[in-house]
Amino acid sequence: MLDIAIIGGLVLDGTGDTSCQNDIGIKDGKIVEIAKGLSTDANSVIDATHKIVAPGFIDVHSHSDLVPFTSGPIRESKIRQGVTTELIGQCGLGSAPYTETMLDWRNYLTPILGNGPQTWNWPNFSSFLSDLEKAKKPNNYAALIGHGAVRAQVLGLKDVLPSEKDLTRMSMIVDEAMSQGSLGISYGLAYLPGMFAPKQELVTLSSVVAAHNGIMMIHIRSHSRQVREGMAEAIAVAKDSGVKLQISHMRSYANQKYGITGQELIEMVEQARLDGVDVTFDEHPYRAGSTLLSQILPPWAKEGGGPEIIRRLKDPQLRTRLKEELKDNGPDYLGWDNFVGMVGWSNIMISSMFNQQNKWAEGQTAAQLVKKTGQNPIEFVHEIIDQIAELLIRDDCRCSMVMHNLFAEDDIVALIKHPLCQIGSDGIPTGKPHPRLYGTYPKFLGEYVRDKKLMTWEQGIKKITGDPARRLNLANKGFVKTDYCADLVVFEPEKINAPEDYNKPSEFPIGLNYTLVNGQIVVANGEILSSEAGKVILAKR
Repeated sequence: MLDIAIIGGLVLDGTGDTSCQNDIGIKDGKIVEIAKGLSTDANSVIDATHKIVAPGFIDVHSHSDLVPFTSGPIRESKIRQGVTTELIGQCGLGSAPYTETMLDWRNYLTPILGNGPQTWNWPNFSSFLSDLEKAKKPNNYAALIGHGAVRAQVLGLKDVLPSEKDLTRMSMIVDEAMSQGSLGISYGLAYLPGMFAPKQELVTLSSVVAAHNGIMMIHIRSHSRQVREGMAEAIAVAKDSGVKLQISHMRSYANQKYGITGQELIEMVEQARLDGVDVTFDEHPYRAGSTLLSQILPPWAKEGGGPEIIRRLKDPQLRTRLKEELKDNGPDYLGWDNFVGMVGWSNIMISSMFNQQNKWAEGQTAAQLVKKTGQNPIEFVHEIIDQIAELLIRDDCRCSMVMHNLFAEDDIVALIKHPLCQIGSDGIPTGKPHPRLYGTYPKFLGEYVRDKKLMTWEQGIKKITGDPARRLNLANKGFVKTDYCADLVVFEPEKINAPEDYNKPSEFPIGLNYTLVNGQIVVANGEILSSEAGKVILAKR
């Protein structure tokens, strides 16, 4: 007798091959039969008539590291959109290893990852994985070790070059994490403390990852005026170390004063592959971006993390310098993505604050923070900067933002339809989040596959299932095959989509009927049936 029978669905198996109508039998968490006319002698029967049955979606770029340790609807943000596996530890912003001397690092992570458990006790990567395994999870988790956590443990958050001894210590931490099941390493070279890491540091640590057949995922130093240099550095590190490379959210900006086209980025990737570099990339399907609010500050203002940022913001002379640099397009600091120059204050929206006294600012644009009218433009900008500075000070810099109209639709289309592209949500689970946290995959399928017809359904499903499973070496994931894990999604192709309301970002997608994780029905027609079907996936070496 089967545990679950899925009957009458159009099966897209994750390979990109032509779909076919089939029934699926599930037993003990595995797919055991795929055939027409299966017996309905099962504990549960799902009628998938007129629906698509696909492998569970794989989020290759997730910041939900601490979500299993929290409560509330945010725990359902991925499973309700069909994500059955997500890869955490991205952009170098990892929560482990962590020791009690790294409080500044924890505070720096908070606007991206959230608070998590009250006590962090993860002196090594395996202790974090152990706690993650014990936590209740509706979906599966795999993890990268974040370079930022490694560097913060050894060198702190300041602009210092590593000694040979420092490199050896960092290499040992990375090697230990890889041995304990990490899929690879992530870098966040636009964030603290990765922005201070020289190329040789990246090559050294990536060589350790390559020795374990892991992957390097990188948020390059700049997506703006130095995007070509940032791309070239990432490719060179991969070439010199021999590591597999995935360029995270690889795109530049709609404002061409600050960026280049998606097609030029594609050409760089294709040339790198011709040169022997194993490189792919990922995208999310939104024109708005999201990151730390402190990222609007120039590099000199960010060194040292929260306490140092606050000290500078309180210094009248440095506050004046900041006003001068942010009143127009600003200086061309190496590696600085000047979001104010790109989109203007009216397109920068405060998305999360942790101090309850600051919650009023969530959902407000920077321009809306200023209540006075009739000011001249310079006074108006100075008042905005004062308001932003005070929010950062009162919130210990634990703030994040959404940047509207940041990316060009033509670039999104060109990048998403490329065969080397996978889809990652890059969702930030704090405050009033970017809607991508709740809707990336239904939006991709509904808007870009069905409505815009950028690819066939088979190709679209492959991009979010089979492709990432192969890229990440996920055993028995990503495909509808016998003996594979029964991570499956059943959805209505004519209905699937997600709202994109930045004032109500946590609205759930539509058109998804069932999500199964490890052979358990986790979501059924909008109802959560299980919150603990997920497992931790360790690299197999």
